[in-house]
Amino acid sequence: MIGRRYRSDVDTTRLADATDSDQIALLQITNWKRSHPEIARLLDPEDVQSQWAHAITDQGTRGRVLICERDGVLVGVAAVEFDQEIGHLSLIEVAPDLRRTLIGSRLLNAAADLAHRSGCVRLSCWLNEDQHDGRLFLESTGWGISGASRTLGTATDDPDRTIVVHQIELITSLETE
Repeated sequence: MIGRRYRSDVDTTRLADATDSDQIALLQITNWKRSHPEIARLLDPEDVQSQWAHAITDQGTRGRVLICERDGVLVGVAAVEFDQEIGHLSLIEVAPDLRRTLIGSRLLNAAADLAHRSGCVRLSCWLNEDQHDGRLFLESTGWGISGASRTLGTATDDPDRTIVVHQIELITSLETE
Protein backbone atom coordinates (compact mmCIF):
# COMPACT_ATOMS: atom_id res chain seq x y z
CA MET A 1 0.00 0.00 0.00
CA ILE A 2 3.00 2.32 0.12
CA GLY A 3 2.81 5.08 -2.41
CA ARG A 4 -0.97 5.17 -2.88
CA ARG A 5 -2.64 8.57 -3.14
CA TYR A 6 -5.22 9.27 -0.48
CA ARG A 7 -8.29 11.43 -0.68
CA SER A 8 -8.95 12.63 2.83
CA ASP A 9 -5.31 13.01 3.92
CA VAL A 10 -6.00 12.42 7.63
CA ASP A 11 -2.61 11.88 9.29
CA THR A 12 -2.06 10.25 12.66
CA THR A 13 1.33 10.04 14.37
CA ARG A 14 1.70 7.47 17.13
CA LEU A 15 4.12 5.08 18.81
CA ALA A 16 4.62 1.95 16.74
CA ASP A 17 3.39 -1.39 17.98
CA ALA A 18 4.47 -4.91 17.06
CA THR A 19 1.86 -5.18 14.29
CA ASP A 20 3.58 -2.30 12.43
CA SER A 21 6.96 -4.00 11.93
CA ASP A 22 6.18 -5.54 8.53
CA GLN A 23 4.97 -2.23 7.05
CA ILE A 24 7.94 -0.35 8.56
CA ALA A 25 10.33 -2.86 6.96
CA LEU A 26 8.56 -2.52 3.60
CA LEU A 27 8.77 1.29 3.73
CA GLN A 28 12.45 1.24 4.72
CA ILE A 29 13.42 -1.23 2.00
CA THR A 30 11.36 0.66 -0.61
CA ASN A 31 13.12 3.92 0.27
CA TRP A 32 16.58 2.36 0.56
CA LYS A 33 16.25 0.89 -2.93
CA ARG A 34 16.24 4.54 -4.06
CA SER A 35 18.66 6.13 -1.59
CA HIS A 36 21.02 3.24 -0.74
CA PRO A 37 20.58 0.70 -3.59
CA GLU A 38 23.80 -1.23 -2.92
CA ILE A 39 22.89 -1.68 0.74
CA ALA A 40 19.23 -2.44 -0.02
CA ARG A 41 20.32 -5.41 -2.15
CA LEU A 42 21.98 -6.88 0.96
CA LEU A 43 18.88 -6.60 3.15
CA ASP A 44 16.79 -9.64 3.96
CA PRO A 45 13.18 -8.43 4.36
CA GLU A 46 12.42 -10.97 7.08
CA ASP A 47 15.54 -9.92 9.02
CA VAL A 48 14.63 -6.22 8.70
CA GLN A 49 11.09 -6.95 9.88
CA SER A 50 12.42 -8.98 12.82
CA GLN A 51 14.79 -6.18 13.84
CA TRP A 52 11.93 -3.66 13.75
CA ALA A 53 9.72 -5.98 15.80
CA HIS A 54 12.49 -6.21 18.40
CA ALA A 55 13.09 -2.43 18.40
CA ILE A 56 9.38 -1.77 18.88
CA THR A 57 8.90 -4.25 21.72
CA ASP A 58 12.10 -3.00 23.41
CA GLN A 59 10.96 0.64 23.52
CA GLY A 60 11.57 2.25 26.86
CA THR A 61 13.99 4.72 28.32
CA ARG A 62 16.45 4.14 25.44
CA GLY A 63 14.23 5.26 22.57
CA ARG A 64 11.02 5.11 20.61
CA VAL A 65 9.75 4.16 17.16
CA LEU A 66 7.05 6.43 15.76
CA ILE A 67 4.86 5.96 12.72
CA CYS A 68 2.64 8.24 10.72
CA GLU A 69 -0.48 6.82 9.15
CA ARG A 70 -2.58 8.47 6.49
CA ASP A 71 -6.14 7.18 6.48
CA GLY A 72 -4.95 4.14 8.42
CA VAL A 73 -2.04 3.25 6.10
CA LEU A 74 1.57 3.53 7.30
CA VAL A 75 3.29 6.29 5.29
CA GLY A 76 6.20 7.31 7.53
CA VAL A 77 8.45 6.12 10.33
CA ALA A 78 10.98 7.72 12.66
CA ALA A 79 13.23 6.20 15.29
CA VAL A 80 14.74 8.28 18.07
CA GLU A 81 17.20 7.12 20.71
CA PHE A 82 18.01 8.82 24.01
CA ASP A 83 21.51 9.13 25.46
CA GLN A 84 21.38 11.36 28.52
CA GLU A 85 21.07 14.93 27.19
CA ILE A 86 21.44 14.02 23.52
CA GLY A 87 18.76 12.40 21.39
CA HIS A 88 19.68 10.65 18.15
CA LEU A 89 17.28 10.59 15.23
CA SER A 90 18.46 7.27 13.83
CA LEU A 91 15.88 7.00 11.03
CA ILE A 92 13.18 9.01 9.33
CA GLU A 93 11.49 7.63 6.22
CA VAL A 94 8.43 8.83 4.30
CA ALA A 95 6.69 7.07 1.40
CA PRO A 96 8.39 8.41 -1.75
CA ASP A 97 5.32 9.90 -3.42
CA LEU A 98 4.11 11.53 -0.20
CA ARG A 99 7.18 13.61 0.56
CA ARG A 100 6.61 17.33 1.00
CA THR A 101 3.15 16.68 2.50
CA LEU A 102 4.16 17.41 6.13
CA ILE A 103 4.50 13.73 7.13
CA GLY A 104 8.24 14.14 7.80
CA SER A 105 7.58 17.31 9.80
CA ARG A 106 4.96 15.55 11.93
CA LEU A 107 7.36 12.70 12.66
CA LEU A 108 10.25 15.05 13.35
CA ASN A 109 8.16 17.13 15.78
CA ALA A 110 6.93 14.02 17.59
CA ALA A 111 10.50 12.66 17.86
CA ALA A 112 11.78 16.00 19.18
CA ASP A 113 8.95 16.14 21.72
CA LEU A 114 9.72 12.62 22.98
CA ALA A 115 13.43 13.38 23.20
CA HIS A 116 12.78 16.63 25.08
CA ARG A 117 10.41 14.91 27.53
CA SER A 118 13.14 12.30 28.12
CA GLY A 119 15.57 15.02 29.21
CA CYS A 120 17.42 15.61 25.95
CA VAL A 121 18.51 19.18 25.20
CA ARG A 122 19.82 18.42 21.72
CA LEU A 123 18.92 16.12 18.86
CA SER A 124 21.43 14.81 16.32
CA CYS A 125 21.20 12.91 13.05
CA TRP A 126 23.80 11.36 10.73
CA LEU A 127 23.17 11.65 6.99
CA ASN A 128 25.12 10.35 4.05
CA GLU A 129 26.86 13.26 2.32
CA ASP A 130 24.82 12.63 -0.82
CA GLN A 131 21.43 12.76 0.93
CA HIS A 132 20.75 16.30 -0.26
CA ASP A 133 16.95 16.16 0.12
CA GLY A 134 17.25 14.92 3.70
CA ARG A 135 19.75 17.64 4.50
CA LEU A 136 17.55 20.35 2.97
CA PHE A 137 14.57 19.04 4.91
CA LEU A 138 16.38 19.10 8.25
CA GLU A 139 17.95 22.50 7.59
CA SER A 140 14.53 23.91 6.68
CA THR A 141 13.33 22.95 10.17
CA GLY A 142 16.20 24.62 12.01
CA TRP A 143 18.87 21.92 12.04
CA GLY A 144 22.49 22.80 11.28
CA ILE A 145 25.69 20.99 10.41
CA SER A 146 27.71 20.25 13.54
CA GLY A 147 31.03 19.95 11.71
CA ALA A 148 31.44 16.29 12.69
CA SER A 149 31.77 13.63 10.02
CA ARG A 150 32.37 9.89 9.88
CA THR A 151 33.02 7.14 7.36
CA LEU A 152 31.27 3.77 7.58
CA GLY A 153 31.89 0.56 5.68
CA THR A 154 29.46 -2.26 4.96
CA ALA A 155 30.61 -5.70 3.90
CA THR A 156 29.09 -7.20 0.75
CA ASP A 157 28.70 -10.69 -0.62
CA ASP A 158 32.00 -10.11 -2.41
CA PRO A 159 34.79 -10.42 0.23
CA ASP A 160 36.95 -8.04 -1.83
CA ARG A 161 34.34 -5.27 -1.87
CA THR A 162 33.08 -2.96 0.86
CA ILE A 163 30.46 -0.24 0.50
CA VAL A 164 31.81 2.95 2.03
CA VAL A 165 29.64 5.93 2.95
CA HIS A 166 30.69 9.32 4.24
CA GLN A 167 28.31 10.96 6.68
CA ILE A 168 27.82 14.38 8.22
CA GLU A 169 26.11 15.15 11.51
CA LEU A 170 23.26 17.61 11.78
CA ILE A 171 22.02 18.89 15.14
CA THR A 172 19.24 20.98 16.60
CA SER A 173 18.56 22.38 20.06
CA LEU A 174 15.54 21.21 22.02
CA GLU A 175 15.88 23.86 24.70
CA THR A 176 13.00 26.26 25.01
CA GLU A 177 13.48 29.87 25.90
